[in-house]
This record gives sequence, structure tokens and C-alpha cells, in this order.
Amino acid sequence: MTAVQRLQRESVAVSTQATALGRTASWRWEWVVIVLATVAAAVAVWVTLRAGFLAHPGWAAVQKADFILGPVGVGLYWHHRRPGNRLGLLLIVLGMLGAPYIFQSATSPLLFGIGVVWQFPIAIMTQAVILAFPGGRLGAVERAILAVGALGGGASWVALWLTSPQFAQTFSISGCRTVCPGNGAAISSPLSFAPQLGYAVRSALIVMTLATACLLVWKFVSGTPPRRRALAIGGPIALLYVLMWAAYQSVGLLTPGQSRAAAGPIKSVLDWTFAGARSSIWYGFLLALVAAELFAGRVLRDVVRRSLRRPSVDQLQAMLREPLGDPALRLGFWRPTTGDFVGTDGEALKSSERSSQALTEVRRDGQPAAAILHDKQLTEDPELLEAAGAVTLLALENAELEAAWRTSLRELAESRARIVQTSDRERRKLERDLHDGAQQRLVAALLRLDLARALTGDRPELGVKLAEAEAEVEKAIDDLRDLAHGIYPPVLADRGLAGAIDLLADRFAGTVSVSETTDRRFAPEVEAAFYYCCLEAIQNAAKYAGREARIEIRLYTSGGELTLETRDNGVGFDVADAHDGVGLQNMRDRLGAVGGDTEIRSAPGRGTVVIARAPLGSGQARPLRSRPGSSWSRRAADDRSLIGL
Repeated sequence: MTAVQRLQRESVAVSTQATALGRTASWRWEWVVIVLATVAAAVAVWVTLRAGFLAHPGWAAVQKADFILGPVGVGLYWHHRRPGNRLGLLLIVLGMLGAPYIFQSATSPLLFGIGVVWQFPIAIMTQAVILAFPGGRLGAVERAILAVGALGGGASWVALWLTSPQFAQTFSISGCRTVCPGNGAAISSPLSFAPQLGYAVRSALIVMTLATACLLVWKFVSGTPPRRRALAIGGPIALLYVLMWAAYQSVGLLTPGQSRAAAGPIKSVLDWTFAGARSSIWYGFLLALVAAELFAGRVLRDVVRRSLRRPSVDQLQAMLREPLGDPALRLGFWRPTTGDFVGTDGEALKSSERSSQALTEVRRDGQPAAAILHDKQLTEDPELLEAAGAVTLLALENAELEAAWRTSLRELAESRARIVQTSDRERRKLERDLHDGAQQRLVAALLRLDLARALTGDRPELGVKLAEAEAEVEKAIDDLRDLAHGIYPPVLADRGLAGAIDLLADRFAGTVSVSETTDRRFAPEVEAAFYYCCLEAIQNAAKYAGREARIEIRLYTSGGELTLETRDNGVGFDVADAHDGVGLQNMRDRLGAVGGDTEIRSAPGRGTVVIARAPLGSGQARPLRSRPGSSWSRRAADDRSLIGL
């Protein structure tokens, strides 16, 4: 278990206190660095401007102040934005190393000698910063390049420093007006092989700088798009610096002794170009960081906008691969049962130290939620990974919300369907009970009355009474049939929805036009829902238009849906101002229970259109009879019952 994981298991209070203390300590040392750098820069300006032996004290003062404040300022910002990237700390160290550089402006021979020799560690540290850009790491190749320069040239440089009582006027860019202060650190006279030591120093530095230039180009060519973007902004200035330094050392190597004066103009151009490039390195790195943050924000906005279409995980992977420049990028989500992240293929996402991929976790409320398996180079651009993680987490939360919403809808639909199914079962049971119980007894009573009336003989008044009783029983049977039919029409079970609608139209007192293009059967609850919807529409038309009503009924399937349309010539109404009555609400409830809906179109004086729809998947469709359809108009007669029982 890592230290981070152990900390995450602490209580919320302890974690909060630790975080607060950590931030306080962090800002404490950062403020210390800021104060020290500011004081060092002020001292550098003051001392340099007072150094009368310098050829260009003004330029030297600006250069020395910038060499302290520039790297420190950029390093602090880099460290604040990317705490896990060591480049910020390296820049801070480079800036603080610039403080002893002040001694080059000192008139004391000992301090002046220290200031001159201090150029070498500053040069090596500058190379380290360039080699660490943009990821903040020094790999084996980078360390080998630094070792060549530090070990190959360091010993020779120190030997020259200890054996050179006097430095030349061109010891640095600012140079001396006439004679530089002596080297108080010298412990012996110049060595006979001092020129060879100088060649060794310059050769080691040339090899180091050229190797650095080649490595920068290779990083750009072989890098991912984020790395190339960073190198495209911060790399050119760094590349110019190392090439100018290599050229600067080459001039000193190729123009020994008296030839060096002839190369003076060339060396002067190289000096100033080299100085300008060196002073701009860290600002190029700053621009690269700002550009990376801006690009990450643009990527986040773009991917979030595209993710509004609710992409699948595979589609989200494809959306992230393009801006991150990683065609092998994979997304995974936390599986608590196994304690790992699982990709879309069901396999666990894994990375190792030797692998070219890294695994970045995305946490929610301190708990693992998702992960991104990506190219290791992408760790150099944490803003881009954070943007990708934010989009992934947003997609995960949206998927969870949608899944919960769909589950709720499904449970609601299932609950409504169960209620309708239970109600229909009870209706069918009640209809059977009425048919097999009360109706049969009334029919039996009617037969007995008829038999009794036949036996009255010479008592006509008794026959009249029995005939009246017989009529009352017949009316009771009719009423019972109508009641049973209203509870659940058995014609739905016998002839299906189309047959039931035919009989509804046959019973209606007005003019009905029926068009049917389906001869399929559906689940009982689907047929019942459409039947009662049609019945309600016909009853409403009869209520407001009476015998003058004209109704058009269409029943058809299209686009995977069963549709019923009823149109009448009634008075109509304003749909926006209307309130659903019991009948309309029952229509909506029944259709909603089978996954359908109801649409009502109407306007005053223009009649009413009721459209009921439900997906065919709501019930099992099966052929009932073979007929292409039927269409007719009829004036329905006054019938005793809607259907026979």
C-alpha cells in the first residue's frame, strides 16, 4: 500500500488538517524562496552597477537579476500548476544557483574567482533543465549526457581555475574594460598544458550541447502530440541556446592564441545571441505550460460538447484518442468485487514499469471511479489528462443517472402494467361470474316465467302479470349484459382488437367509417387499452354530436408501432385550456401502462382527433385471420347489446 493510499484511509478530519498543514508548509517555503530570490536579484543589480571594471555593467546587472528571478518565478508557477513535475523544482534550483553569479561583479579577487568558476555549474544545471523539459524527468540518456559534460569538463575547468592567476578580458559576455581583477582562488602559476585543459573543457561542452540538441529533435519527432506541442513552443529557444553555446565553444577551440582576435566580431555576435537565448529559455517553458493549459481547456469544452450526445464508452474512447494523440488509449471503470478497473472488453486494465503505458486513476469523493490507460508520455501533460478524466467522470455519472432513470421508468412501467393486468384479470373474473352466475339464474327464471305463463289457462290477468315480470327479467338480462360488457368485453378474447372495434362501430348511432390494415393479435392488456381508448372517443363524439356525429376510425401498424386514430365532427375544444376528465385520464393511464401514449388534437368548431400509440414490443403479435382490411360506412341500427355474451 502506498503512502497516498494509507492517507486516504485516515478520517476526514485528520485528512483535512493534514491538507491544510501541507498547504501552509508549501506556501511557507515558497515565500522564503521568493524573498531570497528578490534580495539576491537586488544585490546583484546594486553590486554590478557599482563594478567599474565591467565593460557593460548595465547589461550585466539586468542579466544577473533575470538569471535569478526568471527561473525562480517560472519554476514556482510550474511547481504550483504541476506539483508532480520536477521541472519546476529544477528551475528554482537553477535560479538560486544564479545568486553566487553575483561574485563576477565583485572587486575582491577571491569572490571574483568564485564568480567566474561558478559559470560551469550554472551551465550544467541549465543543460539539466533543458533535458528535463517537458516531463521533468532525467532518464538514462539524459544523465549520460550530463555526465559527459560534468565529469569530462568539470575536472579540467577546476584545474584551470586553480592555476589561472588572471582571467582574460572576455571571460564573460560583459567582459572587463581593461584588466579584470585577479583570481584569488589560484594556488599556482599557469600550467604548461593549460591550453590542452581548455580544449578538454570545450570539447566536453560541445559534445554535451550537440547531444542535447539531437535529443531535443528526437523527442519532438518521436513524441506524442502533447509533447510535440510543448517542444514546438519551448524547444526552439532551448535548441538555439545549445547550438549557440556549441558554436561559442567551437570558436574558442578553433581559434587559439593570436587567431582569437580575428574571430572577435564572430565571438561577439555569438555572445549576445547566446545570452539572449539563455535568458529566454524559461519563458519559453512558461509559454509551453500556458499553451498546454489553454489546449486542455479547449479539449475539455469540445469533448463535453460532443459527449452531450451520450456516446458509448467505445465512442468516448475514440473521442479522447484524437486530442490526446494516443490511438491505444483505453477507458476502464472500477469493479469493487475484484478491486480493479475493467475495460469495455471485460479485461482488467494493467500497466507496469517496463510498459510504455501508464494508468491514471480518476477518483470521485476519494474513491476510485474510472481509469485511463495511456501512453506514458502523456504524464508530461497532466492538464490534458485531468480534462480527459473530468470528461470520463462526467460520462460515468451521466451513465449512472441515466441507468437509474431508466430503472425507475422500467419499474414504474412494470408497476403500472401489473396494476392493469391485475385489473383486467379481475374484470374477466367478474365478467365470468356474472355470465355463469347471475345471468344464468335470470335466464332460468325467465324460462320458468314463460312456462308459468303458458299454464295460466283461463286466468288471463295472471298471464298479463307474468308477461310483465318476464319483460322485467329480460330488461335485467340486457342490463346485466351491458354491465358485463363494460367490465371486460369477451369479444377481445374471441375476435381480437379489430373485431371488437367493428362491433363498436356497428353499435354506434351515428355514421362510422372504419379502416383496418392489421389482422394481428396483441397481448390482452394492449388490446384492452386500445379498445377502451376507442370506446371513450366514440362516447365523447356521441355525447357532443349525437346522431349527427360522423367518426373515422383507423387502426394500423407502422414503424414498429400500433396506432389507433379516431376523428369526429364534434364541437371541438381548446386543448391548451382543457383539463383531462376521468375518461381521458384512464386512456392515458392504460396506454402508459403498455408503453404507449395518447395525443389529442382539437380546436373549437373543428372536431377532435384522438391518436393512441404503443410499441409493437408491448405484446406478442400473431396472425388471427387473413384479410387485407375492411372499409365501410353504415348507419347503425338500434341494437339490444354491444356484443353477444
